[in-house]
Amino acid sequence: MKTAQDRYFECLEVCIENEQGKSCRQVCAPILNDDPSDHPTVPIIKKH
Repeated sequence: MKTAQDRYFECLEVCIENEQGKSCRQVCAPILNDDPSDHPTVPIIKKH
C-alpha cells in the first residue's frame, strides 16, 4: 500500500501548476493529511 507521502509525490509529478487556481503544493498537501474531503477534484461536465 502506498503511503501518503508516496501519493503526495505522485500528485506533484502529474500536477499542472495553477491548473486549479492553486499551486501544486496547495493542491497535493491534503493528501499528506489524508483528508478525503479535501482532495483535489476535477469536475466532469456532462453534455446532454
